Amino acid sequence: MTEDLRHGGPDSALVTGASSGIGFLIARELAGRGTDVLVVADRDVDEAVRRLRPHARADAEVTGLEVDLTDPDGVEQAVARAGELGARTFVLNAGVGVHGPLLHTPLADELRLVDLNVRSVVHLAHRVLPELVAAGRGRILVTSSIAATMPAPGFSTYAASKAFLRSFAWSLRGELAGTGVTVTTLLPSATRTPFFREAQMERTHIGRAPKAAPEMVARRAVDALGAGRAEVVPGLQAKAMVAVAALLPQPARAAFHGWFYRPGAAPPR
Repeated sequence: MTEDLRHGGPDSALVTGASSGIGFLIARELAGRGTDVLVVADRDVDEAVRRLRPHARADAEVTGLEVDLTDPDGVEQAVARAGELGARTFVLNAGVGVHGPLLHTPLADELRLVDLNVRSVVHLAHRVLPELVAAGRGRILVTSSIAATMPAPGFSTYAASKAFLRSFAWSLRGELAGTGVTVTTLLPSATRTPFFREAQMERTHIGRAPKAAPEMVARRAVDALGAGRAEVVPGLQAKAMVAVAALLPQPARAAFHGWFYRPGAAPPR
């Protein structure tokens, strides 16, 4: 049965990384369906809230919280605000990429990736789960990636972080069976968002390749979240990549996936 993700206390949603990209569009989709949304990000939150409000249903409220989730205090602030709102839906979407061989990338950047993509998700989930289980009701969406399915030379820490998130989300789902709390994993393929520009990947094969529409990704993610489905792989490109990963042996997966993160011309259209 589909969860009623709407206005009022238990129907409020916290969305991390919601000031741009997939997170912003998931927040917009939720607000458009009548769910109160708390936008959590480390920048541009006021602007995101301003842009979201015209898309929200009349009975939905959109508010914001600007915090750095790589800082444990930032996670605690988000947890506290979610508690004030009585949120029962959590979209753990915030993430960052660091492109290049580990030998040459700044250690501080790699550790920040681990803090945001991995540690903050574990921290936030650990803090909110007791209340969700006590209430017997809750929805969690974890944004992983098709990068979770294969090693990625040239994007190693990012792919590893997304593999962690996929395993973590599936494990939590098993632990929470029968509690009324579901965990859904989102595995998007390359999507038209600012991510590739921010990760300085616009000249790579994957940066130049055709990408999925973020609106489609967000819509299918929210559909799956509301239905309590285990995993959603939105679009043919994503499904094809997951299928390829399942067929290839590990060395071939690494070589195949690593090609996408090297500089290259756009594929023929």
